[in-house]
Amino acid sequence: MIAKDKYKDVTIKGSVFPDAPIKSTLPIVLNATIKTEYLPALQRAMGTDPKGFQLLLTAMTHKEGFTKGTRSYRFNNPGNIGNTDSGANKGFKTLDEGILAQRKYILDIVNGKNTAYPMGKLKILKPYFSEEINRNPQYGLPPFVPGYSFIFTGQIDQFVKIYSTGARAGNSYISTILSYFKANGITITAQSTIQEIIQLT
Repeated sequence: MIAKDKYKDVTIKGSVFPDAPIKSTLPIVLNATIKTEYLPALQRAMGTDPKGFQLLLTAMTHKEGFTKGTRSYRFNNPGNIGNTDSGANKGFKTLDEGILAQRKYILDIVNGKNTAYPMGKLKILKPYFSEEINRNPQYGLPPFVPGYSFIFTGQIDQFVKIYSTGARAGNSYISTILSYFKANGITITAQSTIQEIIQLT
């Protein structure tokens, strides 16, 4: 167990959390809601997109906990895009629209249209205390989340550190993505870029 305040005011150079291994062999079991609702909607919304693009969004949806009753489900927002630790929520009229928002979010990053992901430039994530993690000890994460400093190139491990608060306090998010791809016959690494991943067939 990592000490609660080990990473208080600490900024890590790079994008790898040092106290947990990155794995590609985690057992990934999609829940019934993803199987019966999300995947059919994904086919409707993105059926002509490459397999890698669809796998990435599905792995993220799984990691974000999309299932009946959750806020991502109630707001048709499987990626929790715009949903913040403070409780702010962004909603869509249909699940298909929420999936298209996921798609656009990734494409905006790749095309340099999302300022939170400055392609080719220095990205600094400041360390802070996460009230959400502190309120949810079942996460098994330290509430004092370290900061990170790196040149953003589109690497998937960099992306998740920016995208998810919890991803900054461990390596389970990146491990989930790598493991889901491997389970579907595609090998990627933490250094694979989003640009490459969304084109994989």
